[in-house]
Amino acid sequence: MHFREAPDRVAAMSMFEKIAEARIDEAIASGELRPPPEGGLLDLDSYFATPEEWRSTHAMLKGHGFVPPEVDLMKRVDFLKEALAVTADESERSRISMELQICRTAFAMAMERMRMRS
Repeated sequence: MHFREAPDRVAAMSMFEKIAEARIDEAIASGELRPPPEGGLLDLDSYFATPEEWRSTHAMLKGHGFVPPEVDLMKRVDFLKEALAVTADESERSRISMELQICRTAFAMAMERMRMRS
């Protein structure tokens, strides 16, 4: 028996909890929500590496496929470095280099803002 199905738990549930449980059950049944595999280990390193005041927000966004803007910046930097390595046209290399520097600066500024907040 699952914890949330325990008889004493069901009897004490508020109307809000009952609605929430029903929606969760519907999402699981439709495949929109997948519970973690039973007995599997959860990787909580990234969760605890996130500042405490941001954890719930980051967990929710990550669960829905969103990532922090800093991750997108890192991906863009990697893409631009690869593009720079294979581009022969000098004007295009200059443009890529400029964009690469802008992305690196934006990333450094974002990291500094995070450092100053914590």
